[in-house]
Amino acid sequence: MSPELKVVIYQEKTILKKLLELLDEQHELIINKDIMKIDKIAQELDSTAKELATTEIKRRSIMGSESSIKEIVGNCDDENIKQAYEEIKSNLKMIEIQKESNAILIKQRLFFTKKMINCIKPGKGIGTYNAYGQVGK
Repeated sequence: MSPELKVVIYQEKTILKKLLELLDEQHELIINKDIMKIDKIAQELDSTAKELATTEIKRRSIMGSESSIKEIVGNCDDENIKQAYEEIKSNLKMIEIQKESNAILIKQRLFFTKKMINCIKPGKGIGTYNAYGQVGK
């Protein structure tokens, strides 16, 4: 394994850790309803994702099309690289879970806000009750 590839793997590990921390911070901001900071953290998430993409492109250019990263790390004798690769896999799983959790919370907040706006704004017509006892549109 080339030293360049080792450096790139460690860079990816660091960037993924930073991405997970930003997602955790975003989760806290969503819970606390701090809109201004949510926008700022979204910009930081975007720049970190771009940084990860450039590192990934660098890794793929170093590796070429010879084999997958899993095979290269499996054939490597360096335990530090194997540990870093396992941390990368673990962080990726946790990032996916946190991202889904944040998306669900945002959708819930938007749904609630939409319902509140619909209750506040005046109706376009006179509502009539349907067969189920609910007001129709």
